[in-house]
Amino acid sequence: MNTPAGLAATPLGKAAGIVRDYVLRMYYVVDEVPRRQRLRLTPLLLGVEYLVYRVDSLAERNAAVDLDAVRGSDYEAFHTYKKAFEKVLRLLRAWNDDVAFLVDEAERFIRLENGTTSRGTVARDDILAMVELRPTDVRLLRAMTFALRGRAMDPATRDLLWPVEVLADIANDLRHYEQDVAAGTLNVYAAFVKLFGDAAASELRREVDRYEAMFLERLSALPPERRARVADVCRRRYAEAVGPYPRTAGHRPAPAPAPASPSGTALRKGVAVGGALTVGVLAAVAYRRGRTPPVSQTSIPLPPHIERGRTS
Repeated sequence: MNTPAGLAATPLGKAAGIVRDYVLRMYYVVDEVPRRQRLRLTPLLLGVEYLVYRVDSLAERNAAVDLDAVRGSDYEAFHTYKKAFEKVLRLLRAWNDDVAFLVDEAERFIRLENGTTSRGTVARDDILAMVELRPTDVRLLRAMTFALRGRAMDPATRDLLWPVEVLADIANDLRHYEQDVAAGTLNVYAAFVKLFGDAAASELRREVDRYEAMFLERLSALPPERRARVADVCRRRYAEAVGPYPRTAGHRPAPAPAPASPSGTALRKGVAVGGALTVGVLAAVAYRRGRTPPVSQTSIPLPPHIERGRTS
């Protein structure tokens, strides 16, 4: 675990990789965030992404259990995480309508993934719905940077990045295809192989071409002086999606998770939620140090309910 590879596989290591690849190398560049602000924002975003990976561990642990049908302690843990998450973001003043919407989208993805994997059958539409929702965590990080800076998010840039985030997620699955197959974890290419066999690569390539065409069309609306720079940083994120695909591997079934005692599950939940709150509070303290006292929690109005469809 103390090796670089071992540390990278931990929730904190994974979170650091996401912040590096998406926030530092893409979002800050596309959104032209000043360097001084980057130093202030990055530790907070790392803490939030760490919480996301803690929640994701619940979904992985319950891949074979439909949490909506079997309402055990992990079902309740999702709600506990969400409430704690919102409290931390409000304390940091990193909460706005866009953030609220994406927190709901993250829960929708977790439930979609859990419901699909627990059934054991995945249709093409299910796969595409999940791959389009799965980047919600990185979209949340970007929305937070705007909330923390007190700025409104530009809808055109948000829509421009939407297919890039989907393509980057597909690229990540292609990069980790054999590893995911061996571990029995959800992988879009592996799912296409199960559905289409030898035609999997061409079927997935068709979807990749569709998403990339969407990106290029929206990219053309940018001013020429920004277009090349944005195209460069975005294409780096999804390079594997448009390159050669890996050879298909034998799909071994995932090992059945060992049953956990109720007390063990409750203990894990308590530790996870406690850790989440600790990270959030420490981040809040660091962020607020030297600034004016925070506004009382009760004085912050709840955001209005937002109705949005999936970005086309």
